[in-house]
Amino acid sequence: MNTVFKIGYINHADTAVLSANAQVGTKPVTLLTDPHPARRWSAGLTTSAWINMAWTEPRTIDCVALMGSSHSAAGLCRVTASDTSGATDLYDSGDVPARVDPRFGYLIHILPAPVTTRSLRLSLSDPTVPELRGGRLFAGPLWTPERSPSFGYDFGRAPLSTQTIGRAGQTFVDRRGNPRATSFTLGLVTLEEERTHLREIQRLCATSDDILVIFDASDPNPGDVSIWGIAKDLQRPRRDLARYHSNTFAITERL
Repeated sequence: MNTVFKIGYINHADTAVLSANAQVGTKPVTLLTDPHPARRWSAGLTTSAWINMAWTEPRTIDCVALMGSSHSAAGLCRVTASDTSGATDLYDSGDVPARVDPRFGYLIHILPAPVTTRSLRLSLSDPTVPELRGGRLFAGPLWTPERSPSFGYDFGRAPLSTQTIGRAGQTFVDRRGNPRATSFTLGLVTLEEERTHLREIQRLCATSDDILVIFDASDPNPGDVSIWGIAKDLQRPRRDLARYHSNTFAITERL
């Protein structure tokens, strides 16, 4: 039974009223909903800041993630939830390691149990960086399939640079981004999971909205085993057996 492979495809951060205790005029907190993590919110020259999400109706949250985080390995975060902005009565993680690997810039905090709340706050602190920044914010439920991906999945880099050979034989490189990418198949997906999740991923995300894939939620370096990206190829669920489906995903990281 799978407990560590998870997919997040409903992002309540996109429907929240966002606020922050600090922001630079040209890098406002609203950039956290921009689809490109490279366009980052900045809290300015400070070592601590917070981001608040508020909704008119309760939202169920399993995970809070910040892609494009400027945290170093020494950074801390705190996640709190309440029906009153800034309060802590529904959930309080306390100050915990943000576990951000600067190579990837992913801050991923998974709550021990889902929380239903009207307000969620992500507090950030890091005394070793001159400026606190964040690129793309995710807050939402996670789907934990009954079975992890089938053997044969891949996870690595998908370089976008191109090479051109000149007339004299020299190689010229057009340098571009170097995102990560993955392709995997979920096999033996139950009928209930297919109707509840696979169809919803097709409806809500398709090939236009991003998906958070966490291959191992227990890994001490979550950024190394996770990818926030857009589906380049999202095939329709396939019914392989009487009561089981399969679905193949190909996802490229957003930069």
